[in-house]
Amino acid sequence: MAISFSHAGTSKQLAPAGIWVGAMSEEERELHFGDTLPSTPDWDDEWGDRVTKLVFIGIDMDRAEIKRTLDETLLTEGEMLMNWRELKDPFPAWS
Repeated sequence: MAISFSHAGTSKQLAPAGIWVGAMSEEERELHFGDTLPSTPDWDDEWGDRVTKLVFIGIDMDRAEIKRTLDETLLTEGEMLMNWRELKDPFPAWS
């Protein structure tokens, strides 16, 4: 499930944003799209359309600090290889 998160000031919104095409079975893809998959410019051979996009809007933000902090959150090679289903999912179960 793709998730949309928006945070502006004290307002925060978290909501489902649809199913990743790359997470669908071949049968599901055919059911939803027929023979023509949607154009996906960020398509990855391994992960499909499952990407993270962040947009920061503000004044006097420290770009280097933001980048450093985000880089610290990336998974290690070992974490990339592990079974992610074993991790605690902090999000609600959406259908």
